[in-house]
Amino acid sequence: MYVIVDLDVNVAIDPASGIVAEMDPSLPIANIAELSEGIEEIERAAIDLVDSLNPATVPHPSYPNREGIYLNLGKVSNAVIGFILGLFAVAILLIIAGGL
Repeated sequence: MYVIVDLDVNVAIDPASGIVAEMDPSLPIANIAELSEGIEEIERAAIDLVDSLNPATVPHPSYPNREGIYLNLGKVSNAVIGFILGLFAVAILLIIAGGL
């Protein structure tokens, strides 16, 4: 990794060793600003994912006053899963009992 000192003269510096040298003009130049914006977006998503483990937190892109949304979503999803499993259990019992 190196830092470009001057594009007109093709001079770069290696930050680890402090060596200043002429760089190869055929090498591509990366735009670090776009890369750092992408890294910040990934960091926000990772923090939001870790925060989702606490049911009292709020997702990053949500509306205000939505505290406890993960707790409510957990209750609803558990109720739906329980209802579906109950329907399957009743269907199996009816099939075994010869009701269908």
